Amino acid sequence: MARNLHFPFQIGSLGLPRTVDTAATIRQQIEQVLFTIPGERVGRPGFGVGVQRLVFQGATPELAAAVEHRIQQNLRKHLPTIRIDAARVRVVDVTLHIDILYTLPDTGQELAARFRAPLQGAP
Repeated sequence: MARNLHFPFQIGSLGLPRTVDTAATIRQQIEQVLFTIPGERVGRPGFGVGVQRLVFQGATPELAAAVEHRIQQNLRKHLPTIRIDAARVRVVDVTLHIDILYTLPDTGQELAARFRAPLQGAP
């Protein structure tokens, strides 16, 4: 089974770089796309969704649909080897609850990842 460097980079108990399996690596990559603010990465100004910066506009179906669309576009663009099956967004109080359903490219294993992002600009 392939091992990849943990993100963010960490040193393990033996003094060696910490590694994770492919499934954990892909989850970490999804998290990077979701929480990286567009323009934050030098040389990749379009990378990221920046979900934590979305302005709270009320818990409307329109906001959830717009965020879902933005997430799916960014994940498909920046992680083309991963099949994104669905992205679901719910707004609860001042927090986005994000569920991503995806399929691992090598094994075909279907996985789900859940993320939470407090919204800035909330009343």
